[in-house]
Amino acid sequence: MKKGDYQAYKTQDGKKKTIHSRVGEKKYDYDKIPADFVIHHIDGDKNNNQYYNLILLHKKDHRRIHIVKSLVIKSVQPSKEKLKEKESE
Repeated sequence: MKKGDYQAYKTQDGKKKTIHSRVGEKKYDYDKIPADFVIHHIDGDKNNNQYYNLILLHKKDHRRIHIVKSLVIKSVQPSKEKLKEKESE
């Protein structure tokens, strides 16, 4: 079954739901993805619904990714403990 370009299934109440949304809900422990967020296929393959290939993004960030055609994940700031370790070296 399909919903647009995405693989889908029929829910118990008869509605179509995309597989990647369901996998994303399980991955991020949601009953339903929050309204301003979407599940994005990291590799761009709409049929690759593997857990590791899906990421939760705000709709604005998702739109930017598709306009720019790339995904850049900014590095996380090091913890205070890591900074202290570097200073003491």
